Amino acid sequence: MHKHIVMALALASAAISPSIWMPQLASARQTRAHVPTTKSSAYGTPNTTNPAMLDAWLNRADLKNSRIAVELMSLPGGKTVFEHAGNRRATPASTTKVLTTACAYDLLGPSYQFPTRLAYEGTISNGVLHGDLLVISSQDPTLTREQLRKLFKDGLDNQGNRITKIEGKVLMIMPPEGREHYQMSWLAEDFGQEWMPVSSSLVLDKNMIFASQIPRHLHVKDEIAANNALLDNVLSSGLAASFASLNPETNTVSVYRGGVIGKSGQVEDRVKKDGPFVIANPDNFGLAILQQIMSDEKVTHNGVQLSFKQIPDGSAKQLAECLSRPLSQIIKICLYESDNLYAQQLLRAIGNLNQLNKSNVDQAKRRLASGSTLEEKGLSRLGAWLTSIGVPAKEVILFDGCGLSRKNSLTPHALNTVLKHMAGPNVDGPYLALLRTQGDTAYYRFKTGAMDTVRGISGVLKNNQGHYYALSILVNGHTPSVKDVRIALSDLIERVRHTDLR
Repeated sequence: MHKHIVMALALASAAISPSIWMPQLASARQTRAHVPTTKSSAYGTPNTTNPAMLDAWLNRADLKNSRIAVELMSLPGGKTVFEHAGNRRATPASTTKVLTTACAYDLLGPSYQFPTRLAYEGTISNGVLHGDLLVISSQDPTLTREQLRKLFKDGLDNQGNRITKIEGKVLMIMPPEGREHYQMSWLAEDFGQEWMPVSSSLVLDKNMIFASQIPRHLHVKDEIAANNALLDNVLSSGLAASFASLNPETNTVSVYRGGVIGKSGQVEDRVKKDGPFVIANPDNFGLAILQQIMSDEKVTHNGVQLSFKQIPDGSAKQLAECLSRPLSQIIKICLYESDNLYAQQLLRAIGNLNQLNKSNVDQAKRRLASGSTLEEKGLSRLGAWLTSIGVPAKEVILFDGCGLSRKNSLTPHALNTVLKHMAGPNVDGPYLALLRTQGDTAYYRFKTGAMDTVRGISGVLKNNQGHYYALSILVNGHTPSVKDVRIALSDLIERVRHTDLR
């Protein structure tokens, strides 16, 4: 396999830590809640024997062989109404995004906008920049190539004196720990799939690319095999993995097109001939795209490269700025579409808060050599935030911010505590409006999570008596019948909705 092919086993040229923990955790409480054996009443009849309702639900035939963790918490007070293994950690899948998005919302604020800036160091005279041109990234998950191109058009037209020559270099500025990243604990088959592009400081079109978008100065080479057993197994498995990797030394883009299983049950001819392809090494692609833009704008320069230097406020003169949509809108898309890249970029943004003002390339290299990443810093800051709002440290283990890792582990109580904090004293916290809704009257706002043998749901419910509850359910080890698990989750939601729990 070519050394520039970046994959789940060896993706970034920077060092990648084999595991990320948050924070140091002891074993969670494993006791089962005591539940009476009496059966609950029908949905429409008030029932104040609350544990009996949970017992009846746990005795469903489609749940008996699964590992269940559930907690119902009254809001805004935070009293546990009933629970079964509510303090026992379980694999959460995408309900993890509740933690990441809530933390970002709290720390950055709903109106925060990711700024991507074009700036310079030096002076400009007669269309010549005597210094370096800076592209300052911000972890924005929504930036497009067209927006980047417009940023250059606006910036190079410097008050009517268009810049046509740069005596220095074009530098793509990123934090010292901001290199591209692909979490090692994700399943190998997730690589090359549209639901999990690679994270990076400068994200363009979600780090996906079509063949027609590959910069013109690059050579495109179709590859049948990667000469790596794991990679080749994914490519030939029928999972339709498709990715592209750039070798900057030869300016060659290697394109790998996965097959798909057809009606015959066999892997058909190669698909996705034109993409979209997951970009395996987005940092190198970002540089190539900057190079193409500069060529299109007919601006001469002395090269395009990455830079780890920090830019203190006021040290660089701004030429143009591209602002993302408000954070609240980005979070809503992340939650509605369960967008993994958005969640990972939010985690990186959390880790990028309060960067040190002094840094240099040598410091950056040392941090990269030690395995430090923005994701690690984000997990550390997320852990501190969870502790500050009352989530017990032993109840959360996270390796990512999106929920793809099967090593993630958290409790329904941790999820409910986050929801309680975001709901506020009047249960009207604006974060709740970003969750998906169920029913015309939005009686349940929630986030689901799903992967093989894992189903979960976490949200805030208003029952027929007008009382509010945080309800989180995690089901692990269920049978392949997803339909049965969905029905079971809906059953408990309806029981809570129609029962007087006072």
